[in-house]
Amino acid sequence: MTATAPSPLRVVSFGDLEGHIWGTAIDAGEPAIVFTTPDGTGRASGIEAVRLLVDGRSWRLAGDGFDLLVTPSGEKQPAADTDGDMLCQVTGTLSVPGASRSVHCIGTRSSGDGRGLERLGRLDSVRGLSEWFASDRAVAALSFRPQRGAGQDADLVAATMFEPEGPVAVNDPRLSTTYGNGGRPARANLELWIGEGDDEYPRRTAAEARGDAASVGGDRVKLEVTPLRCHSAGSDGAGVYVLARF
Repeated sequence: MTATAPSPLRVVSFGDLEGHIWGTAIDAGEPAIVFTTPDGTGRASGIEAVRLLVDGRSWRLAGDGFDLLVTPSGEKQPAADTDGDMLCQVTGTLSVPGASRSVHCIGTRSSGDGRGLERLGRLDSVRGLSEWFASDRAVAALSFRPQRGAGQDADLVAATMFEPEGPVAVNDPRLSTTYGNGGRPARANLELWIGEGDDEYPRRTAAEARGDAASVGGDRVKLEVTPLRCHSAGSDGAGVYVLARF
């Protein structure tokens, strides 16, 4: 499968701190979503099945089995037309056959080509790590691999930390992944270098898979999402590991 990632690429991941509800949606020319609740897993792909609508500062995800509103959380978020990452609240409903759940989750969303995607041209894959530790503490990281990229050395990685005081830019994010059976991510670590020169210092997070992945395959994208248990600075949380192939 091949696709040219348009501007903007859009990704939103969400979940509760207990890890009972989680999901990810991506739009890189063809939208796709996978999500899990205690009642089961839902999935959809394609422009007729997944509608990702942008209305000012809000995004809306709608389709058969899901209706979600994604709104920036807190006052110190970038303007709506700014490329990059935002900490969000995700509210609405998720449904699987026989059951429906109300959702009020933490989320992170990423958009735009401000990370330098124009240098990559066609994308082979996007890997993402979204972790949340409290309503005002989270991490979002994305790693972009171009077609014919020579392994992870060709990847472009971008990340943002979200603290109670607001977003924190990361100068040098480093994502490492350990894979288990079937090539699925078993553990992931982030090293986030913040500051400049003598004032530069790292923040670190660690995560391990806490259940089975959920996936969906469309004509132009295959999306796989693995739930995580996450750890940072003595705090535990939840999150997702995202792999989208084009």
